[in-house]
Amino acid sequence: MTVSANDLALALKTQALASARRLGGEGDALAALEATRFPERKTERWKYTSVQALADGHLNAVAAGDLRQPLPALSESVVTINNGELVTSSLPDGVTLHHNAPAVAGLETPFAVYNSAVARAVVLEVAANTRIEQPIHVQIQAASDAPAHCNPRVIVKLNNGAEATVIEHYHGEGQALTNAVTALITADNAHLTHYRLQGEAASTLHIGTLIIDQQGISQVDSYQLMTGNRLRRNDVHALVGKSGAELTMKGIFVVRDKSHVDNQLCVEHRVPDCQSDQNFKGLAGENGKAVFNGRIHIHEGAKGTNAELSNKNLLLNVGAEINTKPELEIYNDDVKCAHGTTVGQLDATQQFYLQSRGIPAAEAKRMLSLGFVNELLMALPHETVAEWARPWLEAELTHARPAGEGAA
Repeated sequence: MTVSANDLALALKTQALASARRLGGEGDALAALEATRFPERKTERWKYTSVQALADGHLNAVAAGDLRQPLPALSESVVTINNGELVTSSLPDGVTLHHNAPAVAGLETPFAVYNSAVARAVVLEVAANTRIEQPIHVQIQAASDAPAHCNPRVIVKLNNGAEATVIEHYHGEGQALTNAVTALITADNAHLTHYRLQGEAASTLHIGTLIIDQQGISQVDSYQLMTGNRLRRNDVHALVGKSGAELTMKGIFVVRDKSHVDNQLCVEHRVPDCQSDQNFKGLAGENGKAVFNGRIHIHEGAKGTNAELSNKNLLLNVGAEINTKPELEIYNDDVKCAHGTTVGQLDATQQFYLQSRGIPAAEAKRMLSLGFVNELLMALPHETVAEWARPWLEAELTHARPAGEGAA
């Protein structure tokens, strides 16, 4: 069904409010949802992303399907969330799971506001001065044969001096929409390594918000690996809130066929003497469409800031599309900032060289594409994640997703 963007925005809000009331939403969260506006034709942040796929009525029903191929565990410490509900957990000493969720700052999109109104948060809290050796694998899965949605909400909180690795891993089947919110909160001297792995089936939809809230002098390293599907939107809002904090974000995104990815990143430097570094690479083939908008916001008084952003993209053929825009908003002179984006094509000379050595054209293209992103793949600090990522990327580049990981 096709409706106008403005009519669809109104319909989505009506559906979200009805679902929120049905699911028990109340108080300030419901009031915030009543005040929010869903994307319409002139909404700048959704300029390159249509929510027309949601006209099928995903917000009217909650996903309740059974997964045919659940995710394999990447660690001994596993938390499993199916269709938005906590199923099971196995956590090491020093990590507690509870539902007393702290307030989360930076929730701006209407879908995140809706999540706030209806979701029961899964809070993973790492005790002060505790180093967790094993990664914590958070499996977030959804399945539905008909249009439906779920609202997972995960909050990771590291207290003073804590150190941990969290793998946020999504898997979806059928026509499920995953409307997710994840918040990472770090205190003084905390160090969090975070992975966001997205490999849902091409038929699914994913609208996600990631909040990184560095409340202390902490270090956060975030790695995001994602493929396109019918609709994928990733809003990342990082709040660098205490002098001396350091943030690194790296990522790879791949779109093939008619799949879609929209990345919207904003890093806010609110205080002096902090660092951030963003490095993302994108690949687009067939009629895939990717969007990348990276914004660095230096607040007044945030002197001594060192912030960099790089986004490099490769079009694998005519028909693919990548829209990229870096933004710098600076209200202080004493800063060091740099940003840059590129969109290019495969080097015809390099392809010819490989083919002249007997390598088939498709294999030559795959090798050059892998070489383009291999720098980021090799930077993954945990071998268990790298072992997942290599076949994931190989499958995307050969246009054949492996069974159990985003198979349509």
